[in-house]
Amino acid sequence: MNTRVASTLVKTLVATVGIISVTGQAANAGVLRNGTTINTFMECINDGIGLVVGSSPAQNGWYYATDSSNDGSGGSAYEIYGMGIKETESSIMVALRANMPLVGTAYSGAADRNIGWGDMFFNFSGLNFMDAMNQGQLFGVRFAGTNDSGVSQVGLYSGVTAKSVTAENSGYASINAYNSSMGSNASLGDLARDTNYFDRTRSLNEIASGTFLSGINFLNNTQLTAAGFNLSKFAGSETIAFSIDKSSLPGASIPEPSAVLGLAAIGASVFASKLGKRRAIGS
Repeated sequence: MNTRVASTLVKTLVATVGIISVTGQAANAGVLRNGTTINTFMECINDGIGLVVGSSPAQNGWYYATDSSNDGSGGSAYEIYGMGIKETESSIMVALRANMPLVGTAYSGAADRNIGWGDMFFNFSGLNFMDAMNQGQLFGVRFAGTNDSGVSQVGLYSGVTAKSVTAENSGYASINAYNSSMGSNASLGDLARDTNYFDRTRSLNEIASGTFLSGINFLNNTQLTAAGFNLSKFAGSETIAFSIDKSSLPGASIPEPSAVLGLAAIGASVFASKLGKRRAIGS
């Protein structure tokens, strides 16, 4: 077999391996596409924040949303300052900077004498919040185990429906009521105070129901810094951060090892077949 024939066969094998690589990457495509919207509110809707991927350029892979520093109704304990989200090969990382601890804060006017975080909602559909929920395309994460969520486990859920827990937490009956109380100070991060993304006549802030997909992994400041998160970007006494396995999210299916091995076997077969034909011709 001459050098030219060998070179051709090597190129064939490389091209086949390249197809396998591209196939693997395509199957593991990113889920944080422009327009993906993530939001969370306090249980009383005394503050909330939304992040829209693509609203501003990513920094070290992190998309950030900045919330007003004076729109925490009821005092500084209810203030949210900012939020960040980043996608890696295998996970989605989320970080909040606020004054509200993960376990909430004591308040005698709440049914359980505690006001804390609502749940976090992920909308990859491009629809508004209500349409995504009604079409079963809304995801949610219960990250605060002490809140009044309708699901029992801390973790990621699909097909979620949302509910309001503001009545139990001496809170606002609607986003409009919050806006009216806070006036021009009202802010929802990347979302305008008068956004049509939400039904502003309601106060949906926690998961009512959903299908459990996976747990979450809480992240400390050292892990966040290593992942490129800018801890000095926002004020706030509390950093609440976690990661979720993105294999459960839309557009993030990872090829099975057997499928990759099958493609490799096909590539090897093609290579062997061509090699056999070259030898037969040359014999």
